[in-house]
This record gives sequence, structure tokens and C-alpha cells, in this order.
Amino acid sequence: MKAAKPRKPFQLTLFVVGKDPNSLLALVNLHSMCAEHLNDGSCTVTIVDVEHDFQAALDNNVLVTPTLLVDGPRGRTTIIGNLSDIDRIILTIGAPC
Repeated sequence: MKAAKPRKPFQLTLFVVGKDPNSLLALVNLHSMCAEHLNDGSCTVTIVDVEHDFQAALDNNVLVTPTLLVDGPRGRTTIIGNLSDIDRIILTIGAPC
């Protein structure tokens, strides 16, 4: 019997703006998504506040916030918004349900 292939971890980068309500909601939803669906150590999360690191947003072609960049098994995926539709995000990035 073959051993299961190790899954490539998800690298999640969330771009936010300070205490903006949509940015705060995106943070809450991201933490919820990771706790429910990616809690096996298969993801790393980076939060970038563009008020403090605007260059990172430019370098990653992020023009609006909140924006989540997902580097995972399906390549890079960009998700814009407050991440409220967690089920759709999970399906989009190819994470286990």
C-alpha cells in the first residue's frame, strides 16, 4: 500500500486596512475558516496591514482590501471581500471540506 502524498500547505496572506469594519470581519472569518477546515497544520497565515506596509500590497497587485491571497495546491487564488462565504472559499481553494 502506498503512503498518502503529503498535502502542500496553504499559505494565506490577508491584506487589510487598520480597523476598517470589513477588514476586521475578514480577520474573524479567516480565523474561523482555519479553525474549522485547515486546523491540521496545513496552512500558514500572514496578515498585512497596508497602512503599515503599502509596498507589500503593490508588490502583490492588491488594489482593494480586504484581499486574501491563497497559495495552495491549485496555485494562487485571489479572493476579495470580507470572506463571509466560507464554504465557497473552501471549494475555490481546494481545501478539504
